[in-house]
Amino acid sequence: MNISGGKQQQQPTTGTITSQLGGVVNYAIFSFWLFISFAGWIIALSCLSALQRYENNSGLSVDGGSGWAIKSNYPALNSGKVFRFDWFVVFYQFVLSFLVVIATVSRVLPQARISICGYLAIGAVLTILSADRLYNLSHFHVSKAYYSSSRGAFAGYLLSATSDFAMLYMAGLSPPAP
Repeated sequence: MNISGGKQQQQPTTGTITSQLGGVVNYAIFSFWLFISFAGWIIALSCLSALQRYENNSGLSVDGGSGWAIKSNYPALNSGKVFRFDWFVVFYQFVLSFLVVIATVSRVLPQARISICGYLAIGAVLTILSADRLYNLSHFHVSKAYYSSSRGAFAGYLLSATSDFAMLYMAGLSPPAP
């Protein structure tokens, strides 16, 4: 490390994109899990959008004590607030996936691996919580469309959580910065 005038200067990043993950095979595996992360995000987004549309059109959560939001231990929420946490998780997962892509392409993954691993761990926990919520909500057989949308969003969140765990493992194995 060069020290001049009391300031540290960062060493230039060297090597290829594949070398930061330990070779071509590890890079291919990491890229596969990154693709699965985006696929899970797309599935969760589309199914949650359909579920939100169904909720907005039917207003099932605002009909007092017999609403499904009450039965599933949620407070009496209006239609726009029932899936607020799940929408946040979809947004977080999207930003997280792009953060991993940017860190990999810009070849700073070895330097940022601790923060990337932390963000991936947070993403895995949040997607598991949303998957659990939507799995539990799918047991209220309001209609076939509601059941299919909630199960589809559950599957999307589950794919995202699985890919977060896999990328967490792969990013944690990346060689430390020189």
